Amino acid sequence: MDILKEKIYAGQRISHEEALSLFSWHIIELGMAADYRMRLISPGDKVGFIIDRIVNFTNVCEAACAFCAFHARAGQIEPYELTLDEILAKVEELVAIGGTQVMLQGGLHPRHTLDTYIDMVRAIKNRFPEICLHSFSPAELVYIARRSGVSIDEAVHSLKDAGLDSVPGASDLLVDRMRNRVSEKKLTKDEWCGVMDVLCRHGLKSSATMTYGMGETLAERIAHLEVVRAVQDRTGILRAFIPWSFSPAHTRMEELPPATGMDYLRIVAISRIFLDNVTYIQAGWLTEGMKLAQIALTMGANDMGGVLTEEVVVKAAGVSNRTNMAELIDVIKDAGRIPVQRDSDYREIRIFA
Repeated sequence: MDILKEKIYAGQRISHEEALSLFSWHIIELGMAADYRMRLISPGDKVGFIIDRIVNFTNVCEAACAFCAFHARAGQIEPYELTLDEILAKVEELVAIGGTQVMLQGGLHPRHTLDTYIDMVRAIKNRFPEICLHSFSPAELVYIARRSGVSIDEAVHSLKDAGLDSVPGASDLLVDRMRNRVSEKKLTKDEWCGVMDVLCRHGLKSSATMTYGMGETLAERIAHLEVVRAVQDRTGILRAFIPWSFSPAHTRMEELPPATGMDYLRIVAISRIFLDNVTYIQAGWLTEGMKLAQIALTMGANDMGGVLTEEVVVKAAGVSNRTNMAELIDVIKDAGRIPVQRDSDYREIRIFA
């Protein structure tokens, strides 16, 4: 442990086996090490947030993942699909309160093609050119490219040309054993990595997430982090990493016990130490609640993500956390940090000293 501790405080890269051993560290010692590593990569006490909105334009999804409580299911959840006018109205509401980023999120819709996505992007950018479209997902890109008979490269080129600014790197768990078990109809780990490479070639930034607590082993959690770190080594396009716990309620995996707050804090801290090439790790207030997110700011996290003026996917699993700019500012200040409103590229808009 002493040798590993020396490596961590020296800013050196740690191995899979070393990361695995961190799960047995005392939580306070682990948090202190993670906070130190955070300050190496992001000096100072600033913690960012963004005023944004998720627009879930449909819940029709052929993936039907076992861990999802949101997708339409006959007799349980009615399908819906927003019109272009409804989408534009939601973006207009965001612009009216000073928002800067929209996340368009859908499913693997059997009638949607590349043209459907291009039309959405163009319509929003034509009316609101100042809005950053940080939208869709690797799974959606693979799906619509396949349905439209084009390559991922061509799909990304067309969407960027229409006005897409960046793509959230929704990752679930990048372990094929788990993907085959809980999301077999979605893209594979290698396909996810391939999308990241294509985004890099087209100069588009992304992020990576991690959904844990679905029955995976601790070693598989580290394996996920290894994939993320390798992609970032190769591309440099990942602006942030966002871990969150699986919420089993109302899913086909309801029998699993929910992850604990201590599990979350360990994941945040270990992610910070292992992902030595990712600057921002978000504190997941949406899934974990504001108190845990605030503690995470002392254990390696240095961003609060978005205000998220609308969110329905996590809410479908029975988790209902909401916030606003004033609350985020207070939470960040009470954690001893300096709140910063940022844009999608993590550039400062306003500091609340």
